[in-house]
This record gives sequence, C-alpha cells and structure tokens, in this order.
Amino acid sequence: MMKKVAFLGAGTFSDGVLPWLDSRLYELVGYFDDKPIECYRGYPVFGRLHDVIDYLDTGKIDAVFVTIGDNVKRKEIFELIAKEHYNALFNIISEQAHIFSPDSIKGRGIFLGFSSFVGADSYVYDNCIINTGAIIEHHTTVEAHCNITPGVTVNGLCHIGTGTYIGSGSTVIQCIEIAPYTTLGAGTVVLKSLTESGTYVGIPARKIK
Repeated sequence: MMKKVAFLGAGTFSDGVLPWLDSRLYELVGYFDDKPIECYRGYPVFGRLHDVIDYLDTGKIDAVFVTIGDNVKRKEIFELIAKEHYNALFNIISEQAHIFSPDSIKGRGIFLGFSSFVGADSYVYDNCIINTGAIIEHHTTVEAHCNITPGVTVNGLCHIGTGTYIGSGSTVIQCIEIAPYTTLGAGTVVLKSLTESGTYVGIPARKIK
C-alpha cells in the first residue's frame, strides 16, 4: 500500500527532489509552506509548516519530507516533526545515486541526488542533502543537517560537522575536520581543518566572518 506523502517547503528545492520520489511506494498528495499560497505545481498547500503535526496526528498523511534548502529552517522543521513522528520521516535517494553500502545511510530525511556518491565506510546522518554529483569519499562522516551542494568533493577520512553548508564545486582534501555550522562558499578549497565555525571562501579557504 502506497504511503501518502507531503513535502514541507513548496519551492525550487522541492522541484529538484520530486523526480526521485519512489512512486512505487509513495504518493505526493500536497505541500506545507509558510507562504500564503493555496497550491503549488498542481498540488494543494494544506497549510503552514507547523500545521503538518495535526495532519500526522490525525492520519491524513503517512509520511513527510522536508524540502527546504536552508539549513537552519530545515533543521527546525525536521526536529519539530522528529519529536513525535520521527518514523514518518523518510529518505529520498535517486536511482542514479551510488552508495557503497546501505549501512552508510544512518538516519531519516536524507536526500541523495542524481549521480551523488557515498563511499566505503562513510556515514550520512539525519536530514542531510547530498546533492547532484556530490562525492563523499571513503571513511568520511557527514553529521546531521548538512547541505552538500552540487559538484562538491569531500575526500576520504573527513569529518563534516553538524549543520555545515558546502557550496557548489568546493573541494575538501583528505583527513579534514570541519567545525559544526560552517559555511563554505562556492568553489572553496579546504587544505587544512577548519576548527572554528564561520564562513570560509577561496583557494585555500579563508575565514571572512
């Protein structure tokens, strides 16, 4: 029996996720969003983001996926749901994603986009985005609520702290640790561990705030 699914966030990121929803298991029935809109892409918008709890409590929907790119807001909504309905959260993984082992996926609310890669003995935790063409090489951990954007390469033996955002085309060399809630601008190259949270850009990465 297919599960009735709602997306939390009606916007461009949800457009990128929807093609990879497994239609054999899940049926998208609508959205929740804080914008004052009644429909999106032909689907109803049932209410504001926080209204989803009532829909889960009453069984109007079976499962939810948070389609918000912003790390802070995505974490807030994920944790709201997880308090009472953690099992209603599920993963969306492109059929063209490459995962060395199913054991690498260590949570819920995870998105793996087209041609993404998660290597041997690497782990991805709750509410992470590993977007189109992003590479997480062997023995690397990506903690919860991270957004690894298109074309990023994270080499082996790295640790990416909770809530980190890595901009498109960035490279993290091997054996690097990145502090929680760090932002890397597009095209940043990280050659040494970033032990202080902040925003980094450039080649090599330098802190700007």
